[in-house]
Amino acid sequence: MGKVAVGVAALAACAVAGVVVGRRVRSRRKWKRVVGVLKELEEACETPVGRLRQVVDAMAVEMHAGLASEGGSKLKMLLTFVDHLPTGYNNP
Repeated sequence: MGKVAVGVAALAACAVAGVVVGRRVRSRRKWKRVVGVLKELEEACETPVGRLRQVVDAMAVEMHAGLASEGGSKLKMLLTFVDHLPTGYNNP
């Protein structure tokens, strides 16, 4: 799901950039050209949700393999433990 959120954030950033550029570009012809460039960029950066899920699944498999045994994965993992969760307060 994190990858999908990144894609949505990137799309939102492109939309904001389009609005900012739109305010600066006065000529209609120039604006159409800018919109065309932004659409090309969006299409070039687009990743299908199915592909993102494949990446997530592959990473999960590699993480489990890396934690299961030494050298079990190309992804290096350290087995660690969290003994205190943050509370939001500074404790001196």
